[in-house]
Amino acid sequence: MKISYNWLKEYVYFYLSPQELADKLTNVGLVVADVKTVEDDFCLDVEVTSNRPDCLGIIGIAREVAAAVGGSLHFPEKNFLSSNTEITKYINITVEEPVLCPHYTARVVRHITVEPSPEWIQKRLRCVGIRPVNNIVDITNYVMMETGQPLHTFDLDKLLDQKIIVRRARSGEEIVAINGARRVLFHDMLVIADGKRPIAIAGIMGGKETEISESTRNVLLECAQFEPRQVRRTSKAVGIASDSSYRFERGTDPEGVDYASQKAVGLVKDCAGGEIASGGIDIRSQRYEREKVTLRMERVHKILGLEIKRDVVSDILKKLQFNVINEVDNYIDVEIPSFRGDVYREIDLIEEVARMYGYNNIPVKTSISVRGSAKSKEEIVEGYIRQFLIGLGFYEVKTFGIVDTSSLQRVNLWSDKEGIDIANPLRQDESRLRTCLLPSLINTKRYNINHGTEQLKIFEIAKVYLAGDKMPQEKTCLSLIADTDFYTVKGIVESLLLNLGILSKCEWTIFNESRLFSNEKATKIQMDRVTLGCLGEASKELGFKTSTSLLELDMDFLVEKSCFTKKYQTLSLYPSVLRDLAIIVDEEVTWADIEKCIASVKISFLKEINFFDIYRGKQIPAEKKSMAFNLCFQAQDRTLKNEEVDIAQQTILDNLCETLGAELRK
Repeated sequence: MKISYNWLKEYVYFYLSPQELADKLTNVGLVVADVKTVEDDFCLDVEVTSNRPDCLGIIGIAREVAAAVGGSLHFPEKNFLSSNTEITKYINITVEEPVLCPHYTARVVRHITVEPSPEWIQKRLRCVGIRPVNNIVDITNYVMMETGQPLHTFDLDKLLDQKIIVRRARSGEEIVAINGARRVLFHDMLVIADGKRPIAIAGIMGGKETEISESTRNVLLECAQFEPRQVRRTSKAVGIASDSSYRFERGTDPEGVDYASQKAVGLVKDCAGGEIASGGIDIRSQRYEREKVTLRMERVHKILGLEIKRDVVSDILKKLQFNVINEVDNYIDVEIPSFRGDVYREIDLIEEVARMYGYNNIPVKTSISVRGSAKSKEEIVEGYIRQFLIGLGFYEVKTFGIVDTSSLQRVNLWSDKEGIDIANPLRQDESRLRTCLLPSLINTKRYNINHGTEQLKIFEIAKVYLAGDKMPQEKTCLSLIADTDFYTVKGIVESLLLNLGILSKCEWTIFNESRLFSNEKATKIQMDRVTLGCLGEASKELGFKTSTSLLELDMDFLVEKSCFTKKYQTLSLYPSVLRDLAIIVDEEVTWADIEKCIASVKISFLKEINFFDIYRGKQIPAEKKSMAFNLCFQAQDRTLKNEEVDIAQQTILDNLCETLGAELRK
């Protein structure tokens, strides 16, 4: 919010230089980011927080200055004379959406002359960063910057059927805004329309077809209040933001609409001539009732940590234009002015007292009983995994640790021992501590299916409870269910391990748990001879219609192996050599066996081993399969020759033949 130093001095007396004024405003919570000279004036750039729309006008800033320096306010006059002709002769106004537009006013001025505005108006607008256009447009901008209340003027002769209708847009309607942007409108948008078309997007920008031009002779001046959330949604949807929408989105003074309208129409009369139609149209859905809040002095002392006299508190509130309606003992009853919509609780009044009393006058206590601490490795890893899975479209769920004794809940992926029964359960059908997270997630998926959600991606990080020799053991696990194939979830696991800095190789071995997993696609994941978890496609007995994969990992082991220390390697300057191979092996040989066998050869310039295909068919003998992969060779110190790559490749094939009985497929 940019304000003019000279303009401000018209409303409140003070003897501060521009920099002193900036410091004073900053001390009361209105930070002044910059002070610069503009012609013979000074422009102060004030950072107004979103909860203080009352400070988006010169008058609002003047109130703050008056309270800070103890000065008195002098509001500008709004006197004007109107003709004998009633406004209803020229326009008929209907508000179809009183919730979205609770207050709408209109005034008509006829026989005006559109010309450049007076120099004093242009100078003030230039100081606050607004380009002068003509006297009518400049007046609406001037009053908006003065009061914080946006206004708009229409060319009265361009309104069809002499009507103004505040309504929702009809889907498919179009409007060309004053800035030239053409936009398609939808039913959830509020517009100002004449008898046949939208002529403004309510609270945001007027239309090109009814804008003020040099030929304009009769104008309709609109001043209204619009629902902030509606303006914000529409502004974002159409991609148009303006000084008006900026203010309407934050909320305007419900009692300031008519004041701004009268001030603007008086300036039009003074600067453009013409006749003001008698009366004004004022449509309100309801009367504004001011909030009343009781302030307890005991509460003020407790919050601020110091004793402030009641008279001092009362004086501060009066300077801020709050109406003190009663002072009894240690209580002050306060009526909140309409322009302070951000104040509606006792704590809000205490904040007003604190900032005006001066934060520097409030004693600082350094004995803080609560001290911050760095996050543990467990918290860091859990937080990272949550963000990783949420980024992939998963939803986190929380299930109960106490479960029933059904066959599904008896599944134990982490121990051969039975689960732990509760001696005195609150409910007989929930009498056991869970030994696995997946059964609870399966029940969650069933619940969602029964309520119409077929596709689901969910995960949970929680504890399971395993029987020990003396005391039960707690293990933190990560479990997830996704309506996708086995290999997609396998890729998620590999990507997660890589991002956690876990470089140890996984071994994927065949696993059988028919209550959870399909026999065709289920594996136990092992790392460094420790079970990391289990992955597989859901058993048909679970009754899922879509392809569903289940995963459960040992979270404690993930935390232990995670490493967030980045290690970098120099990239080789020499080209790599790729060789594709396909070998025929026995059905029971796994890719992990092949990868381990190739790695055992220990060829220094073998950089990567990548599996890419498996095939069973007529060309392959029974109980055999073809496994295809590529080898990437690259040296750090030289360009490899075909001869040494051939030797390395043959060494690998010989080792596969001797160890796994593999045969090169030709």
